[in-house]
Amino acid sequence: MNPPVLTDICLITRDLNASIDFYTKKLGFKLSSQMPGFADFVGHGVVLALWDAHKLRETTNVPGQIEEPSGRGVMMAVEVASSLEIDKIYENLLARGVEFYGPPKNYPWNARAIYFGGPSGEFWEFFAWLDGGKPGVLAR
Repeated sequence: MNPPVLTDICLITRDLNASIDFYTKKLGFKLSSQMPGFADFVGHGVVLALWDAHKLRETTNVPGQIEEPSGRGVMMAVEVASSLEIDKIYENLLARGVEFYGPPKNYPWNARAIYFGGPSGEFWEFFAWLDGGKPGVLAR
């Protein structure tokens, strides 16, 4: 059996409208569709979707996380071409009101990265490999 092909990432949110605002106004995503309790965005390869935690339980019986978590549980990662691009993205998102855990930084895993939280308990990493590329590669 072949491994499944990941087509969508759906974040369960406690405030759908605030999440839509975050993804459209701060990160620049464009809405693809919206229904009561649900929205998704135009994607490049993988669809990002939001599902209201209460609507998730109401329609599927799957319990969504209703309470604010004490820590982050899901990381969304975006690889970019260069460390200079990381710095430009940081400045652009900072100007849009995104709150970061810190400024761009070079990390011991040979990447320059920035990190910020999203409104649904997720957090984001934008990163670029430094000279030498991805460490620990087992197969090409």
